[in-house]
Amino acid sequence: MKVLAKAIVLGVMSVSMVACQSENSAEKTPPVQNVKVDVETVSLGAIPLKVVVPGAIVPDQKAMISSRLMGYIKDLNVKVGQSVKQGQELFSIDSSDVKSGILKAKSGYQQAEAALLDAKLDYDRFKKLYEEESASKQQFDKISLQYKVAQENLVAAKTNLDQAKSQLQYSNVKAPFNGVVVQKMAVAGDLAAPGNPVLALENRDSLSVQTQVSQDLYSVLRIGDTAEVLIDGQDKPMIGTIYTLVSAADPKTRTHTVKLSLPTSSIDVNSGTFTHVGFKRGDRQTIMVPKSAVVVRSGIQGVFVDENNQANFRMVRLGESIGDNIEVKAGLNLGDVIVVKNNQSLLNGDHLVVENKPADVKAADK
Repeated sequence: MKVLAKAIVLGVMSVSMVACQSENSAEKTPPVQNVKVDVETVSLGAIPLKVVVPGAIVPDQKAMISSRLMGYIKDLNVKVGQSVKQGQELFSIDSSDVKSGILKAKSGYQQAEAALLDAKLDYDRFKKLYEEESASKQQFDKISLQYKVAQENLVAAKTNLDQAKSQLQYSNVKAPFNGVVVQKMAVAGDLAAPGNPVLALENRDSLSVQTQVSQDLYSVLRIGDTAEVLIDGQDKPMIGTIYTLVSAADPKTRTHTVKLSLPTSSIDVNSGTFTHVGFKRGDRQTIMVPKSAVVVRSGIQGVFVDENNQANFRMVRLGESIGDNIEVKAGLNLGDVIVVKNNQSLLNGDHLVVENKPADVKAADK
């Protein structure tokens, strides 16, 4: 009897434990939700095939500023990175030699004026004598020639004086356009000479992208074609337009130079910045879904599929994104109906109340 009673007690305890475990399990299982959603049928989309080549930002307008005069540099106060306006003085050249040249040319002009005055007096006197037949034609011709030479000498002296004065304006070197000083090759006190750059100036308001492309890619490019330009350090690419195609290939690399203009409203970038330029070469077919369809559960990216109005989570492998759509490389099949709206709180097994119905699903129902 004692053994039987003990067995009965153990059985009752076991039944109670099983009942408690069942009750706890029921409490942990979330209830099925009725969720209103929008769905979409999985179909093929197109992703452009691109040839990506490296490039760089270059200025459309760049000048190496040098002096037309030889002399010592003065007042070179601009700094690298400083913005300058068109006509702003950049530096000056010691003008002592130029001023000496002006004084010399002025003296020559005054001498030529005096010589012309003397020659004119002789001409007038001999002309009168010749008319009175008191001087021979040979003498008059000689005086006439001297008068003409004096006139020409005055013209030459005036030209030399004007030229000497014009050199003085070149002693002050000014910016030819609005830009930024990007390099200094000299300092105040250095000797400037024609052809030796002192400063490098760039116009930052007009920038382009320059790249090198192979012969096979160059052969299909045309002026006006567009390409994606991803600037180093930026998140989103910009659209560049081809405006220069250099037909002559580089003899070392056998590549052609291509230049693309950037939008006028583009972000602020500096010349020399590295870029990736993507030229379109056709399309490839692949499964594309809205980005709104992709959710994350336990760190796994996936999509909820509508299976007989029941949510079923599918893990997916994603690829490239274009606009509001993203490529699905694995995890979905053509024709699957996926949830694209109100899916953030969905769980496996939830009942789906479809508020919209894709056209192909409607057709299949009929």
